[in-house]
Amino acid sequence: MPKKTIEQILCSLEKVFQKNAVQTQPSKVSTSKPTECRFLQLKVSLKNIQPSIWRRIVVPDDLTLEDLHDVLQVVMGWENAHLYEFIIGSNQTGRHFSRPITNMGGSFGGFGFDDFGQEDVADFDLTFFTRKGMKFRYIYDFGDSWDHEIVVENPDYNHSGESPVFVLAGKRNCPPEDCGGVGGYYDIIEALKNTETGEDENELLDWLGDYDPEEFDIEQCNVVLAGMFGTSPPKKPKKSTKKATKKKTKKRWSFLS
Repeated sequence: MPKKTIEQILCSLEKVFQKNAVQTQPSKVSTSKPTECRFLQLKVSLKNIQPSIWRRIVVPDDLTLEDLHDVLQVVMGWENAHLYEFIIGSNQTGRHFSRPITNMGGSFGGFGFDDFGQEDVADFDLTFFTRKGMKFRYIYDFGDSWDHEIVVENPDYNHSGESPVFVLAGKRNCPPEDCGGVGGYYDIIEALKNTETGEDENELLDWLGDYDPEEFDIEQCNVVLAGMFGTSPPKKPKKSTKKATKKKTKKRWSFLS
């Protein structure tokens, strides 16, 4: 199936599920700790926006992509209201990971994963990322299409803190949900800068409320992450000799229903 057709179908599905989306904070996870793991230092940057919106985070390598999605929702400031996808490699030849949709009578809105070339985010963890500089992408909201680049800055971070998942640094607020993508975001920035506004700009500002594009509360992010993952000190990470393989065993950080 051509890539263009796949994106059109995903966008159509996004519009259907957005109407029924339940906007909730990520569920709590088990606080049981893995016996040993590596910790990864990752830099997450929202593409096509300047000045850059970015976060630097530390996560254990046994998180699945499904778990990483929940982490990214917290640290970026999204509302967990849309479909998403991870891409490792290029759009055309890379591996695509997403969450099965089961509330329309099928595994992916009536289609199987094979029809889209998709793999399940719950079946792939971060042990694949073993080298500094490795990159992958996280696409959130197929309508606004927020494209995040994730770079491995340190594949064996020397963790000595209490929480297994936390934010080291970051800059600027993520765009408001459903603002119309990158173009809509820049319209918002211009409206916030203008001292003289017309009727359209005033309506936009009313819709924004108290949105501040420069705001980023790292302490609040880490409080939420500590509530999700616990604060017990994990074991000191060891040098990994694992090969980059897809992991099909049950994840150790299990989200509770």
